[in-house]
Amino acid sequence: MEKMMSKRGKIRLASFLIFVICVLSVFAISGNMRAKKSEQQMELVSERALSDLDAYVSNMQVSLQKGIYANTTPMLSTLATNLWRDATGAKTTLGILPIPGSELSNTYKFLSQVGDFVMALQKKKERGEGITTKEREQLLQLLDFSDALSKEISEMRRKFYSGELTLTANDEALEANMEDAATLSKSLEDTEQSFTEYPSLIYDGPFSDHMSNRESNLLKNAEPISKDEAQKRAAQILNVEPQTLKFTSDEEDASQSYRFNDGTTSIAITKNGGYLLYMLSSKFVGEETLSTEEALAAAQDFLKQNGFENMKESYYAISDGICTYNFAHTENSYTCYPDLIKVSVSLHDGSILSADCRGYILNHHDRTLKTPKIPEAQARKNLSPLLTPLGMKLAVIPTKSGKEKQAYEFHCKNAKEQELLVYIDTETGFEDDILLLLYGDGGTLTK
Repeated sequence: MEKMMSKRGKIRLASFLIFVICVLSVFAISGNMRAKKSEQQMELVSERALSDLDAYVSNMQVSLQKGIYANTTPMLSTLATNLWRDATGAKTTLGILPIPGSELSNTYKFLSQVGDFVMALQKKKERGEGITTKEREQLLQLLDFSDALSKEISEMRRKFYSGELTLTANDEALEANMEDAATLSKSLEDTEQSFTEYPSLIYDGPFSDHMSNRESNLLKNAEPISKDEAQKRAAQILNVEPQTLKFTSDEEDASQSYRFNDGTTSIAITKNGGYLLYMLSSKFVGEETLSTEEALAAAQDFLKQNGFENMKESYYAISDGICTYNFAHTENSYTCYPDLIKVSVSLHDGSILSADCRGYILNHHDRTLKTPKIPEAQARKNLSPLLTPLGMKLAVIPTKSGKEKQAYEFHCKNAKEQELLVYIDTETGFEDDILLLLYGDGGTLTK
């Protein structure tokens, strides 16, 4: 009986052990799955942090480039704020990455002081002091270090996405490119204790992102038209019979309009005034046979035929056989950038493929343009000594608050032939904006 019980005990013990092993296996598998999931989540967080870090440092590069040529307090204040924000963001994302903070002490120091330095320059200007040649050289040093950091981060992203390395494998390389930052930090400390995208297409206009949703004065004062009248107007613009157009929808945004389609082209006509709001064609573009000058002439004729007078072209871009020109309204020698129209022309046959008149429709109004309070010669003196003016024109530019102001637009270049646009307020003499021009085969970009 004891032997029988012993055998049963062994069977029970074996069964229990098998059960325990199964349970432990389940826990092990579950634990591995949780660990794998946690690892994947960490990878996603690190990937996002690395992408954000790349963006922050890229923004710092642009601000530092502009800071080299900034010469008035408001512009330095804007750049200092931007640098402070982006440097803080960069430090935050560095803290998220699986790289020991002690390994990047010089990088953290660089990010902490870059914003402080520009802030100190701003305070000097507020006290009526000038920016010295040495301080501009230090800005160039900061830009060099920022460039080195940006290149290394971009390389890290490339290797990470290609699977060549994990995010923790490149911490020494990142620090290696920033070793000289310690020297810069010491230099800044000796001088003063604490020195603070889109690119967007310039053929969209330097201020093309400004699309106001305010009530249009042009439409407010215009007579309403019926849907049938709008259909006839659309047919006239497209040079087709009205019955070939199909009404598709009402658009009830700030520029209320009727929308039609003839199978290849969509077109919108404003309910007040019957203005062309936009048109967009899906027609095939053949081989390029026309020059950009011929395309410009076609675009100019199109605008005149449709009631848009005093429009001046500026920059253009070419893509897939289509040349897109930017036009702005001109008045009393001023280029009014808020009144923007874009026209795209086929380089095959000169046909108009698209036109976007929303900037003009929403922003055009009767302006009282004042004689500049600050003479051009005085405004020119407020340009950075590192810049050589190539030309000047008067401009009306939008403000972030939705209003407008008059400015001198100086087209300049630096010693390395980099071209810039510097906007100086005609009332205060202060810089309003600085844009870096980037020329390419397809057109011109600006940062």
